[in-house]
Amino acid sequence: MKSEKKLRELVNDVEELLAELRDEHGPEVAELRERIENNMQSTKAAIGRRSAGVTARVGRYVDSLDSYINHYPRLAFATATLVAGWVGYVSGITAHRRHRRG
Repeated sequence: MKSEKKLRELVNDVEELLAELRDEHGPEVAELRERIENNMQSTKAAIGRRSAGVTARVGRYVDSLDSYINHYPRLAFATATLVAGWVGYVSGITAHRRHRRG
C-alpha cells in the first residue's frame, strides 16, 4: 500500500505542476501537457483497477469462509478450535523459550 500512496502523491504533484503550466503556451509545452495528461489518466485507471481487484479478492475469501461456516458448522467449529489450540500452543512455547533465555 505504500507504493500506491506514493503513486497517488506523485499524481497529485504532477497535477499541481500541470495547473501551474496552464498559462504557458507553445507547441512543446502543449505536447508535453497532452502526453502527461494521457499518462495521468492511464495511471489513475490502473490504480482504480488495482484497488478494485484487491476488494474483489477479499470479498471472495469472505464469501468462501461464510459458505464454509454455513454449510459445515460443526467442522468449522472443530477447525476454529484446532487453530486456536495451535496458536495457544505456539505462543506458550515461545513464551517459555523467552522466559528461559531471560
